Order: sequence, then structure tokens, then C-alpha cells
Amino acid sequence: MKKQSKFSILLVLATAGWGGTFPMVKLSLEFMSPVIFLAVRFAVSAALMFPFLRRPLNLDNFKEGFIAGTFLFMGYYFQTVGLYFTTPAVSGLITGFYVVLVPIFSYLVYGSNIGRREWIAVFISMIGLLIITSGQVSSTSLQTGDILTIICAMGYAVQIIYVAKNRHIDMIKFTFYQMLTVCILSTAAIPTFPVYADFSSTIVIFSIIFTALVGGVLAYFIMNVSLVYVTPERASIIMVTEPVFAAAFSVLLTGIPLSYYTIIGGAVMVLSMIWVVHQQEPELAIELQEHPA
Repeated sequence: MKKQSKFSILLVLATAGWGGTFPMVKLSLEFMSPVIFLAVRFAVSAALMFPFLRRPLNLDNFKEGFIAGTFLFMGYYFQTVGLYFTTPAVSGLITGFYVVLVPIFSYLVYGSNIGRREWIAVFISMIGLLIITSGQVSSTSLQTGDILTIICAMGYAVQIIYVAKNRHIDMIKFTFYQMLTVCILSTAAIPTFPVYADFSSTIVIFSIIFTALVGGVLAYFIMNVSLVYVTPERASIIMVTEPVFAAAFSVLLTGIPLSYYTIIGGAVMVLSMIWVVHQQEPELAIELQEHPA
């Protein structure tokens, strides 16, 4: 088997792992506050990464990691709290909207060029979002979850843009400081949501380990190694299937059926994601790989 094919398969597995985190977190929120879950999850991720730091007491890249981690916290905070109010499938689909937002925010922040294709992709994605949310107008809680998850996608988009501008630093240490920052900010934000935690729950323990290890450290290791052998365009297209995996695992693990609105709107959004990634230059396609789900 050619290395590109082998690592493409590994990328599919990593993307599937990210998709699987959505229903697992949703199930865990029955036993633990979203913000406490975040704090514990990223404490475990940071602890798992610590032994791999070449000079752990050196604070190089701390500033960059803290800034990126702050944007990352924004993404994870609104995503996880949003999951409390919505379904894993809808959360995964709306979170994937960050792929389309990256070129828009890059234009607003750095004045990067944005073409007609990107604007078309944004328009198509908005249609998909409207289709998904139109099927939930009778439920205020689901609307709340949708709004929070849209803010989450904005946070991820800004974080990706910032990471792309700091790509030539020590990425292991940079990523470690991001995870540590999310842990610290999540701990500080615990009072913003009703506090409850049942650490005796098997679901909670398994979800924390899975999201920290499989959805965190292992998935990023696979991603970084795979990009040596897999073209950015192929990697990007593989990874925008994350919402599809989120929807599939949502049905399998939670038993929550997908509405016709979610299926149709999700299909429209995924098509727009593939459209915008396929048309992007390789440099921006690489930037999209920096998203930690």
C-alpha cells in the first residue's frame, strides 16, 4: 500500500475519532457540567503532552500558545455548552462552518484575498444553516444551542488564522500551551454554568479519556505525520467529513434520529465545505488542519 493511501486511511480514522467526541460529550453532560468536563479533559490532554516537551521549563512560545489557547477556549466553551442544548449531529454540522469562515475572517483580520467562490460557499452554508434551524423553531433550547455553536465556529476560525501565522515555532510546545490555557480558562469559567459532577460515572470517565487521548493527542499526532505524505487538498477534503461522522455516531450512540431538516441542511453545508476547501490554495488548506476537535 502506498504511503499516501495508508496515511489517508489514518486521517479518516482520526476524523472519525473527532466526530465520535460529539455524542460522547453529549452523554457525559447528563452527569457533569460542560465547563467542568472541559477543564478536566484539557488537564488530561496537557498532562499527556507534558512528557514530550523537549525543554518543559522553558517558556518559549508561551505567549503565542496562550493567545491561540484563548481563541480555542472560546470555540470549545461555546461548543460544549451549546451541546447541552442541542443534538450532537447539529453541533457537529454547525461547528464545521468554521471551514467556510476561515477565509472570511482571514480577509477581515489580515486583508487576505477572498474570491467569489468563498462568498458562494458562505451563501450556500447559510442556506444549510437556515434549513437545519428551521426544523427546530418549536424548540427554544435547540435554537439556543445553535446560536452558541455558531459562536463556537467563529472562535475556531479565528484560532486557525492565528495558528497559521505562527506555524514555524515549536508546535509541540505551542499545542501544549494551548491545551493548558483551555484548562485554566475552563476552570476559571466553571461558575458560569450550574455546577454538577459525578466522577463515578463510567460514561464520564470513558469520554474524558477518549476525548483527551483519541480526539486530542493521537488524532493530532496522526494529522501532523500524515501531512508529510498526504496532499493538503486531499487531507482537507477528508477532514471536512467530521460533521458526517458526528451525525452518524450521534444516531448510533445516543439514539437521537436525524430529522429531514438536519439531513438536507447538513448535506448542503458539507457540500459548501468541500467546495471551499477544494478551491483553496494549498497554504490555506494546510491551515485548516490546525483545528483541534
